[in-house]
Amino acid sequence: MGPESILLSVKQNGREGSYRFTCPNCADAVEKRADRKIVALLVSAGVDINHSDMEAGFAPELFDDGEDLEPREPPAPRFTGDDLIEFHYLLEDESYIRDFFASSGN
Repeated sequence: MGPESILLSVKQNGREGSYRFTCPNCADAVEKRADRKIVALLVSAGVDINHSDMEAGFAPELFDDGEDLEPREPPAPRFTGDDLIEFHYLLEDESYIRDFFASSGN
């Protein structure tokens, strides 16, 4: 399943939200909450932020302000195995995450 198969919606701050996709095995619709690490991972993997779902009321318990976040840059290239391992360690580093969000202006 590629990044184009995942719909990501985030709160205005861009640090949390939810994502959904259709399970490739059973064809069930799946919706999950996304904390800041999951949002960062999905965007870095090339998943676009979906604006139309927020306007339609998607996951209203997560989006009380009705505003969305514009993507800051085009999706990144697909991860290699080495990229994924490196990214895993970066996500465990709280100071890296704090610096990342501080430098992004959010």
